[in-house]
Amino acid sequence: MLAFVHDVGKTSPIFQERAARLEDALVAHGDRPESSAKARKISVSMPEDLTAAVQQRVGRGEFSQYVTAAVARQLELDLLAELSSLLEADHGAIPEEFVAEAEAAWPDAG
Repeated sequence: MLAFVHDVGKTSPIFQERAARLEDALVAHGDRPESSAKARKISVSMPEDLTAAVQQRVGRGEFSQYVTAAVARQLELDLLAELSSLLEADHGAIPEEFVAEAEAAWPDAG
């Protein structure tokens, strides 16, 4: 998708920059965000019940990887939302008939 966006050439410079940021983020994290080159230890406060749920799910020693993957996914979602807003600003809202067609083609995606 991002290669297509770059090739179109009709998008705003802001959109192009955001698309490049998203592409960089996706490449940097790939399928394994914990494999990035450098890591920095930080302190994060989380509710105890959430912390316990993560520890119970992933076990000892995997907490950081789990949280890193969650943060990477949230960053992707944030950047995609920004890109979507820019596309809508540049090209208008997606017509309802196209949305309905997509929902019919992929009923489990919603």
